[in-house]
Amino acid sequence: MTWKMIALDLDGTLLDRSGAISEENAEWVRKAHSSGITVVLVSGRHRLRMVPVVERLNLRLPMITTNGCETWSADGRLISRCVLPWKDVEAVHLFAFQHNVQYRAYCAEGVFDSDRSHHLAQMDYSWLKVLLKSEDRRSLYDAHERLLATNRVELIVYGLPGEPQHIDVQPKGTGKASALDSLCTSLGIRPEEVVAFGDDRNDIEMLRWAGMGVAMGNAPDEVKEAANMIAPHYLESGVGRTIARIMQQASA
Repeated sequence: MTWKMIALDLDGTLLDRSGAISEENAEWVRKAHSSGITVVLVSGRHRLRMVPVVERLNLRLPMITTNGCETWSADGRLISRCVLPWKDVEAVHLFAFQHNVQYRAYCAEGVFDSDRSHHLAQMDYSWLKVLLKSEDRRSLYDAHERLLATNRVELIVYGLPGEPQHIDVQPKGTGKASALDSLCTSLGIRPEEVVAFGDDRNDIEMLRWAGMGVAMGNAPDEVKEAANMIAPHYLESGVGRTIARIMQQASA
């Protein structure tokens, strides 16, 4: 198989605990890029927190941000953006307030926390994704159930069933897989020509969609079950070691 794209999740995949990139990871990402493979970063992070990663790699790479709500070209041009309709922003705000759940709003204009007074001044911004969080798992679960019942948003739950640690709320139909599919269509790349790396629940559909889905050794079992291959742990430069293996097999 000739691989034409490598899609890389960041936290728990390419980056270590401090947000740094190991030398082995950086080396093989650059080698893949220089060989003509399109490398795209695909993350739940806001674009503002992804740009420094690209700068550390010293490459120009396309980026899919906020779990697929935005896609940016390698030259920094916005390709697509999906935002939460105002009625859904209101629902998230109301349910979070009623269940004493805090949230972090990922807007096109920046990131804002619900526990900071200046946040309310940003209500007219373009909301991409909302991260719900609370130490009270029951309250977070109740907020999740009410949002799920609306059938108007995509929900990604992290943690054990019935005991969410946090929840991503984003526009209906969005996700890493759908954004990656749109980007590949524009580039003339087929899903079977893509290798995708990930470690968490927001990566599952992307791993299933790609021709080669690679789950990190540190990923939960349900993420590993969605993959074709298991990479070494992210703290063992699992991305770099797996890219090396894939490129060597392709050239054999």
